Amino acid sequence: MTELFEMLSSIARRRKAEVGSPFASLKTTEKWLKSLPGESDYDTHHALVEGLERFNAENEPATLGRMKSLLKIEEVGLPLQLRVVEQYVRNQAAFRLARQALWRESWVFWSLLAEAWLGMLKQAYRNPASAELKPFVAEFATRALRYAGLVMRWDYHQARNPASSAWRRVHKIYRLVERDGFATQEVLINERPTHCAREYTLVVLMGLVHPLGYRAQEIESIAQILEGYEPLPLPDKVPQREVHTHLVDLSLSEGACMLDDEWVQGRRLRYFALRQLVDHLKSLDQASATEAENGLTRQVASLIERGGIRRNRQRTHRFGRVWVAAGMDNILTALVNADAARVRPALDPWMLRDESTEGMGFALPEAPTLPHGRLVAVSWDPAENVWQLLAIRWNREEDGQYLVGTQRLSRHPKRVEICFESDVPGGAQDKTWALFLPMTHTEQGVSNLLMPQTHYRLGASLMLRDGDILYRLRLGEVQESHEGWLRVGMDVVGREQFAVAA
Repeated sequence: MTELFEMLSSIARRRKAEVGSPFASLKTTEKWLKSLPGESDYDTHHALVEGLERFNAENEPATLGRMKSLLKIEEVGLPLQLRVVEQYVRNQAAFRLARQALWRESWVFWSLLAEAWLGMLKQAYRNPASAELKPFVAEFATRALRYAGLVMRWDYHQARNPASSAWRRVHKIYRLVERDGFATQEVLINERPTHCAREYTLVVLMGLVHPLGYRAQEIESIAQILEGYEPLPLPDKVPQREVHTHLVDLSLSEGACMLDDEWVQGRRLRYFALRQLVDHLKSLDQASATEAENGLTRQVASLIERGGIRRNRQRTHRFGRVWVAAGMDNILTALVNADAARVRPALDPWMLRDESTEGMGFALPEAPTLPHGRLVAVSWDPAENVWQLLAIRWNREEDGQYLVGTQRLSRHPKRVEICFESDVPGGAQDKTWALFLPMTHTEQGVSNLLMPQTHYRLGASLMLRDGDILYRLRLGEVQESHEGWLRVGMDVVGREQFAVAA
């Protein structure tokens, strides 16, 4: 009887060991990692994700042993995750189910890592028995911030705004470590040095770019450019005029915005000096022919410079059909006076969904083939010859409809004729058409000129004819490129009647 009891006890102990947690010690974690299926990266990754779910669900007290197990999972999981992300980015043309499966695997991995490290951080502060974890607060916080930021970035891949709770979380983590002096304590993640302030800045910058509707390759390219920039501007507590350009309020559930006259020092206000970063992004656009055609880095610079595209402005739900001329050829034709027009522009009917002071939103029955930055002119009635000029900023599919968001560049664009001032005295003049864009809001300060890229020279003097008035202009910096056309700043240095000038 005694032998039978011992045999049953031995079987019970073996079964308990078999069903025990693979995270009970570093050794059991390493053994579990070696047992993961190796048929494909996707299968291995999926099993790893399931393990992370179990790690978080165990709800065990944080210990050095569990921290080491989580670090081991991270060490094995990050290279695997990067390969899955590479498949996702590379295979955007694949059928939708495969693309969605890869996105979800990646998003869940980032989410579970963020949750795991945030749990470690909370217990390091709240649990009196976790004194042994206090020296690792910077490790926990930096990882929690980085992975929370990656979750938010993955939301952009699906044209989704990060939740307000996500912003509250990253603000709270940064405020905590900044208070305790860990903000710039360096740690290694995937063999790369970083710290909390740096990871927090990257989250804020991506929020300023707000790449809703951008392609996966573009979002990841933007992230790589920002991560590779040195020195990355870090948040400051004390504002400095002529230095700081943007502000973030750690008490709000949103990202940063552009500074206007808010030069007020506050306990939860942090300031960023992003002018050098913007200049760097513009220089990349000039250095690379491929990037210049795409205009991606210049678009990013423009978005950061303007403080990001705000989606939380008050919108008026205004439904109805409008007529749209897409592309510069159609826009130039549309802006010709209706009585003088010999050629009718190609117009498409779009359904207006909502409108704000910044732009318009549309709902289309079919997927549009319009790249971000494409210019469109919109009118309620083309016969009245009243048009607004907008730029495509984002698009996404929602409930079987294709939503398009645009930013208003001008409420009253004008088709004008331009030529270089040096061409005026004699000989054939190299004239071409351009668009004069009166400022949308008085606070913008200056109007812009939309002109062919072939005619742009920084600081060049230009003649602009609008009816009987001839203006002398000096061209300023490029604000944004639009498929061979440039939107540039300008200074008016003089004007006169055309008959006198002639």
